[in-house]
Amino acid sequence: MRARFALLVLLLAAACAETEESPQGDAAVDRRGAPAADVQGSEVGRECVAPDPVRLNASAADVLIVFDASESMGIAFGAGTRYTVLADLLANLVDAYQQWIRFGFAQFPVADALCPGQPVAGCCAGAPSVGVAPANSVAVGDAIGNVLPLVGNTPTALALQRAHDYYAGLEDGVADRYVLLATDGLPSCTLLGNLSAGQPAEGEEGLPSACQDAVDQVNALAGDHIKVLVLAVGAELNDDPTGPPDCLGQMAGAGGMPSPTGPGYYSAASPESLQSTIEYIFGGVERTSCSFALDPKPAPRTLVTVYLDGEPIPRSRDDGWDFDRPGEMGHIGFFGEYCDRIQHFRYSTIEAHFDCPPSCGGEIVCQ
Repeated sequence: MRARFALLVLLLAAACAETEESPQGDAAVDRRGAPAADVQGSEVGRECVAPDPVRLNASAADVLIVFDASESMGIAFGAGTRYTVLADLLANLVDAYQQWIRFGFAQFPVADALCPGQPVAGCCAGAPSVGVAPANSVAVGDAIGNVLPLVGNTPTALALQRAHDYYAGLEDGVADRYVLLATDGLPSCTLLGNLSAGQPAEGEEGLPSACQDAVDQVNALAGDHIKVLVLAVGAELNDDPTGPPDCLGQMAGAGGMPSPTGPGYYSAASPESLQSTIEYIFGGVERTSCSFALDPKPAPRTLVTVYLDGEPIPRSRDDGWDFDRPGEMGHIGFFGEYCDRIQHFRYSTIEAHFDCPPSCGGEIVCQ
């Protein structure tokens, strides 16, 4: 299932009215849907020029998918395997969301040759095979499709460290960064490439060493404002004898975007729940903000009217829209029911009209 929505803004560049400044200070906004009056009080009746396209930009987000390709991902799952079901859904959803989210991809484990001197086979993780970039669905889809579950372990800590290293060297101007960790079990390899002994590390709150290393790497990412979402695929995730059942939950809690219900990680014990879980996660990444940039931004004293699905919405911080940066008209925010609709993709278009009251919103000519 693909979630699709379009963002559309029309700039009506010729002034239809010379309006008084809004009492709220940033722009004159007609809230009633009636023709606006000019400063002398006469009603507007002049023609607007044809619109020029203008982008209304949601805040960009970077998402690096860190994909568990360990041997257990080949276990039967629904009509396929854990790997095939997850791979198909991720590829489809990356395609649906690429307009708003910049995706990259890394798998773990990778070939041992990339980790010379590794003490245990199958505990190697490398840099992303596809870097984070806009409109990246083809490259990410190809990478997902080319992954085959390896005969290997689960070097989660090292995979997260590689993700951290990658983001440290990435300069793309995007502040909102995420790691989506998709795994079907607990970490089995320590950061140094040894298998976990299944016993807590010395003084480490009861976590086995592989899990503690993974939690430490999540904390390091969070310390650099990179959130980690944990997607757990498959049934009986807590039956791993090498560690306590709350390991993934602690990782999810440390990552800053835990599931609002359940153990903290996003659980997908069946193919049906997996699809809804992934959509919720991707939606959660995109809906971190109801703030949009006007590009170009309106000049001072410009009349601004905002539409959702063709209907004008009020300027209100309780339930509507408003400029969300005091003294600056380049960004608008949505509040209340309207923010909720945007967060859950319950709309088709957003429009901002400049210098035209709502009554001429769909006709180009003000009456």
